[in-house]
Amino acid sequence: MKKYILILITLIPGIFGCEDYLDRKNLDTFDEANFWTSEGNLRLYAMGNYTAYFYGYGSGYAYGNFFVFGPWADEYSSSAIWTQNPATSGNGWSFTWVRRHNIMIDRIEDMDISEEAKNHWRGVGRFFRAMEYTDLARLFGDVPWYETEVFPSDVELIYKDRDPMEYVATKIMEDFDYAAANVRVTDGVLQVNRDVVLAYMSRNLLYLGTFLKYHNIDLTVATTLLEKAKWAADQLITGGKYQIVDDYRGLFTSADLTTNKEVIMFRQYETAKCTHSLVSYNNQEPQTGTTLKMVESYLAADGLPIKQSPVYNYGTDNGLRYYPAQFANRDPRMAATLVDSIRIQGAHSAYSTTGFLSLKFLPYTANPTDLIYNSSTNIADAPVMRYGEVLLNYAEAAAELGQFTQADADKTINKLRNRNIKKNNIGAVLPKLPPMTVSGNTVLANGVEINDPDRDPSVSPLLWEIRRERCVELLGEGFRKNDLKRWKKYEYLKTTETAGPTNLGKGAYVDLAKFPSATRTKILAAVRFYYPDPVNEPLKAFIYNLYDVNMRRDWVPGDSYYERQYLNNVPLDQVKLYSDLGYTLTQNPGW
Repeated sequence: MKKYILILITLIPGIFGCEDYLDRKNLDTFDEANFWTSEGNLRLYAMGNYTAYFYGYGSGYAYGNFFVFGPWADEYSSSAIWTQNPATSGNGWSFTWVRRHNIMIDRIEDMDISEEAKNHWRGVGRFFRAMEYTDLARLFGDVPWYETEVFPSDVELIYKDRDPMEYVATKIMEDFDYAAANVRVTDGVLQVNRDVVLAYMSRNLLYLGTFLKYHNIDLTVATTLLEKAKWAADQLITGGKYQIVDDYRGLFTSADLTTNKEVIMFRQYETAKCTHSLVSYNNQEPQTGTTLKMVESYLAADGLPIKQSPVYNYGTDNGLRYYPAQFANRDPRMAATLVDSIRIQGAHSAYSTTGFLSLKFLPYTANPTDLIYNSSTNIADAPVMRYGEVLLNYAEAAAELGQFTQADADKTINKLRNRNIKKNNIGAVLPKLPPMTVSGNTVLANGVEINDPDRDPSVSPLLWEIRRERCVELLGEGFRKNDLKRWKKYEYLKTTETAGPTNLGKGAYVDLAKFPSATRTKILAAVRFYYPDPVNEPLKAFIYNLYDVNMRRDWVPGDSYYERQYLNNVPLDQVKLYSDLGYTLTQNPGW
């Protein structure tokens, strides 16, 4: 994403290295002598960062991390396996954007603008630097920290080794702190303001804090980061400016999010200016399917896991349930996220590899024949930061700190559950989940203690339910693999089989006998099935989407080949370059 740098971005830093300037300032172009002179130019410079960090739905036929284009995880069926060979170059190892942000921060000091303006724009620069370093730390863990422009003569600084992740995370926190204290409360439409800073502060410090905690790197720093993440989210909660809106699906399909009370920052799209193709991928096109594991994560209407709920009564068919029965009496967000009928290759043109089809990013009025919904001319705005996520960030940070109370549940998760969701946004309001009630680490729904048979025993019941809420609320928004990374739970991605396919390999339960013979022939030619009872029910099966035994992922805890997947390898050409020049660039473990 960040390779799409505006011409201005590439020109300005290059100009700064020149020492011989003309005596007369350029009148129609920017250079070091005349650029850093006004707030207008600072705004122009800062705007060059927006599509890098607020990428949204991408543009044209490129795409962001929404829908199935997010990093593969356990939300969607995937036959991808672990990276086997270390990258020789690239791999995300670049400090171009760090340098860009440091140039802005450094130049502000000598500008002839007010102190308030200096503090604001310095805060904007430090916000973007914190954003970039979060991305780098997420990829590599330890990275060299630079907080000023580096020149070619600074050889020792250029080739210094990586700084520890806990040190980098602390510096990121300091940048966010400064930005939160100095960036303007308002600064125009779709501009970085204090709310945007606080929202991303809650997201990124939650990530870094939990990564440091669960990877056992530095529990003291982890605690500080989690406290700051909680604080940042609480500033937005107590501010009262934002609220959870009823139209959940409309958050992702609206052509104008300007007045949406849940949206903190969005990327705007306009016909003939900037458009995308995400709607087209949700409209009459085949999809990579949502896994059975994800579908079974949605709670039953009584607020209990489906294997515990008497309303769902999982045991009556051991989960071998067809739509729409599988769809009935569930969390209403399921109806706003997934199509309530099975779509199978061979029987439908708009099919899913697991039979579960997404409609979360499909506008209610989408016409299959209208070009705007079938090309790269989609204009739905992208909610790059919304209040619903901030509530989840607060809830998780509070739980990680051992501070989550009933009051916290009421102002976060129970707000999300109180949406008035209508199927396709018409008709009656779907039944809501009951409020979450808590007592220590115990979670209850309508007075019944939740005891999910599928809960990871290493995760407390409280954290398990908060993580479930996050998984359901943010499905398809590009968070899940990073969540598994920071929780040190890549083991959830294991697809190696023991007794039949795992739930990552299963899709919908299908009665093939209900299809006409000719259609059934097409289906059987296109789809791989797993038959739970081939003797008594030879035509009733799960869609089985793990294509080849060699494409199944294993996971062996403690094995360096698997554990190394949590961080990218430092590209080998960089390690060699440092070594050739007499310096050391340490590699990540296992690589």
